[in-house]
Amino acid sequence: MSTQDKMHESEVFPRFNYLKNGKNRSRTGRIITKHGVIHTPAFIFCATRAAIKGLEIHQVKEAGSQVILSNTYHLMLKPGGEHIEKAGGIQKFIGWNGPMLTDSGGFQAFSLNTKDETNVQELKRKYSRTFNSSGIVAISEEGITCKSYYDGAKFFLSPEKSMDVQIKLGADLIVVLDECTKFSLDREYNKEALERNERWADRSLLYAEKNRKAWQGVYGIIHGGTFEDLRKESVEFNNSREFFGNAIGGSLGRTKEEMKEVVEMSITNLNRERPVHLLGVGGLSDIFMGVSMGVDTFDCVHPTRIARHGGALIKYSSYPGNNSREYINLRNNIFKSSDSPIDESCDCKICETYSCGYLNYLLSVKENIAFNMITYHNIYFINKLMERIRHTIEEESDLEELKKLYCG
Repeated sequence: MSTQDKMHESEVFPRFNYLKNGKNRSRTGRIITKHGVIHTPAFIFCATRAAIKGLEIHQVKEAGSQVILSNTYHLMLKPGGEHIEKAGGIQKFIGWNGPMLTDSGGFQAFSLNTKDETNVQELKRKYSRTFNSSGIVAISEEGITCKSYYDGAKFFLSPEKSMDVQIKLGADLIVVLDECTKFSLDREYNKEALERNERWADRSLLYAEKNRKAWQGVYGIIHGGTFEDLRKESVEFNNSREFFGNAIGGSLGRTKEEMKEVVEMSITNLNRERPVHLLGVGGLSDIFMGVSMGVDTFDCVHPTRIARHGGALIKYSSYPGNNSREYINLRNNIFKSSDSPIDESCDCKICETYSCGYLNYLLSVKENIAFNMITYHNIYFINKLMERIRHTIEEESDLEELKKLYCG
């Protein structure tokens, strides 16, 4: 740890400062927490159930990760916030020596409990109505009633409950409860949801101010679907509240162009003194888009999820003309006899040791170690990308040139 990163118990956590403004609105900075410093722009990998599938936690750190994310919805069901609190907090419980963020659980409450989208818009107009027979039970002013995917038992998630669980988990950065609206929902419903999300945010802040640990920072969320006036209203609301940081959430549209427009309308007038997080976005080109607009941190399951299906991240420059999805599928027969690494330019221990042919073989015989190896590569690859992005901004170089190497 460098001298500037050394921290003392007397310091106030968390803190944020941006160090260098680059071209466009890109910037580098530091989020300083009780458990360590996050150099931004940074990627936050999803240890959803307090683990990243396929890796031991020390391997996640070894691969260059600064910060990880766990999910409140899953952890409140099992093992429970109280259990983790008694174990000394989430970092001690899982053996992670670094900062952590927990999300509110709202997205999972909806996405894991809603199966039939046919009549969702009409049903959601009635807050007290059942969405479907086996999924989400109800959304009301008070919160969300759900069914546990473990045993089907009903449980209730309110803004206060979400904050309570996150405070007990002991993450450095915690997020207000929200409803993440679907793209298909109209402006009328998005406005209703936005206004309710704002009331939930105020309740979350009030509970957190009374109960949070002094070193925990609360993030608000920008909503409004794809509607510019609603996004503007949400930005004004978040700027007027005492959040540590702001996250861009809700529906970001159906296409990359729509996502860019929604991020633009969400970030333009946001308070620049606070860190900005882009929820659930992790494609390589999407990272460059977000960074150029001033996003400081990203999270997404994409890099680790594709690894479990043989997907290995690569630079466009390593496979010119053959990288439309930003990764290769090592299950494909074209790699059966390949003696090349995943990416010639990558210096991770997987690329320096193993060939695509060997990884293809492991996948073909269903050896679980293959998922471990590809997951490690993908995490290292993203972390190295973020490091290069920070360096490019610090050197006042052109991010577009770096983007061409990775995305074409």
